[in-house]
Amino acid sequence: MISSVLLALSLPNELFPWGSPALGLVALAPLFVALAETASYREAFAVGAVFGGLAHGVSSYWLWFFKDFRFWTLGTTVIAYMVVYGVLGLYLRGALKRGGIARPLVFAMAWAVFEWGKSSGFLGYPWGLVAYSWNTVSPATQIAESTGVYGLSFALAFVSASIGEALCGPPAPLRAASDGAAERPPSGRFAAVLPPRPAWPDGRFADLGNLVVAVVCLVAVCAYGLAALERPREARATVDVLLVQQNVDPWEGTEAENLAGSIGLAAAALEASGGGADLVLFSESTLRRPWNGFQRYFARAPADYPLRSFIRDSGAYLLTGAPEILDYESFEATNSVILIDPDGRQVGSYAKTHPVPFAEAIPFWEVPAVRSFIQDVVGLASGWTMGTERVLFDLPTARAGNVRFAAPICFEDAFAYLCRRFVLDGAELLVNLTNDAWSRTDSAEIQHFVAARFRAVELRRTLVRSTNGGVSAVVGPDGRVLDSLPLFEPDARLVEVPVYTGEETPYLRYGDWFATVLACILASLALILYFDDVQSRKDDP
Repeated sequence: MISSVLLALSLPNELFPWGSPALGLVALAPLFVALAETASYREAFAVGAVFGGLAHGVSSYWLWFFKDFRFWTLGTTVIAYMVVYGVLGLYLRGALKRGGIARPLVFAMAWAVFEWGKSSGFLGYPWGLVAYSWNTVSPATQIAESTGVYGLSFALAFVSASIGEALCGPPAPLRAASDGAAERPPSGRFAAVLPPRPAWPDGRFADLGNLVVAVVCLVAVCAYGLAALERPREARATVDVLLVQQNVDPWEGTEAENLAGSIGLAAAALEASGGGADLVLFSESTLRRPWNGFQRYFARAPADYPLRSFIRDSGAYLLTGAPEILDYESFEATNSVILIDPDGRQVGSYAKTHPVPFAEAIPFWEVPAVRSFIQDVVGLASGWTMGTERVLFDLPTARAGNVRFAAPICFEDAFAYLCRRFVLDGAELLVNLTNDAWSRTDSAEIQHFVAARFRAVELRRTLVRSTNGGVSAVVGPDGRVLDSLPLFEPDARLVEVPVYTGEETPYLRYGDWFATVLACILASLALILYFDDVQSRKDDP
């Protein structure tokens, strides 16, 4: 319980808006001690379940405000994470009982691999990673260009585990093969791989050695980052982008009222700056109907200043969130972003390919029993249809020529694999439109921003975010915030966005190689321990 609260407080929260690096260093130490002292796998499952459920509930409590689905968005996810972290507890207990002198290192590797798995796939949720506690330490975050965010998670987990190891008691002697409390590192010819922890007082020197190695590892990460920050980078050009943050929950009020707020902010900002924007950004869900097929409506709405007139007067391209209807009879639709040129023509669209599971995309929706449960019990009328392909937008600009950009929607900018593929496709910029206003909390906005911020470092591309509540910002390729709007305030600002295309990072080239290598090492150790057990049974029938 202490560990889960420490982790939640180390991440962006209402007490520490940008998180606490100091707490991030020690957050996992109590968990290490608790798992190391378990006497059975049943206890280990309980330890993991309590930690995971409480850490998720405290750090993501803002899920409670997701319309009328709070039991499902927060309650069921807490239960799910209790199971997931309970299974992790089973694995970690086995790793600690068999890890010998390398227990902190094995724990750190397993933790990094777990965060990788937790952040991947349809059910992926890349929130709550221990690396996010150090998002404000620029030298430390630069390792992401090589290892992804998981390199920093590994280093921080290694320090926490080494502190936890120093707090543990001496190794319990093995009294019987069935003794659940005793440690059983490899024996015989495998003993050199994972030597046993020495008894005290020598064990104290081993604990100190682990801590020294962990600290050196973290220092090396920061040294790497300092060198990376000194690397010269030069933008090929800049793009003038108007960020519009209307600070209105699009789920409340009418479409015309909400749209009028965005247009009013944008028009005022263009007038104050003298105009000249290449691209205007409205947030996700700003339009509630498609552009194509409803242009007569947008020629009249909103009444004071219709959208079509604003687009013509601005002389800029507009990127905005809007649905696209695939079938009007079944009302199948995609959650999309569309690009409209100054003449009012839709010249591109991208449909969200990684939807929020069980909210935007519902598995087995075609099964009547599942559909009935979701509609009648959960209260969700339907989900979105998933997009099927990645799309790049071409933007003619005054100073940068044609700029190709990708527009991951909402929480898609938190998924490293998707943003990496966009850049491999040729994206020079990442532009994100998000609707997080429903969360009502600073911590939710900042947590999302922090997760997305690592994409700029991993890929060395500029990230632009335009949201309806925050954080609307421009993030440079080193992760530094170049410009931003205040949270939960209606605002619009014309910003210069630098375009960087010169670097090809190890992460861009090889993806999640670091986490994959750690997973292979852990699998190899598991095989070694298996054969060690087989040999032990042969030697002592």
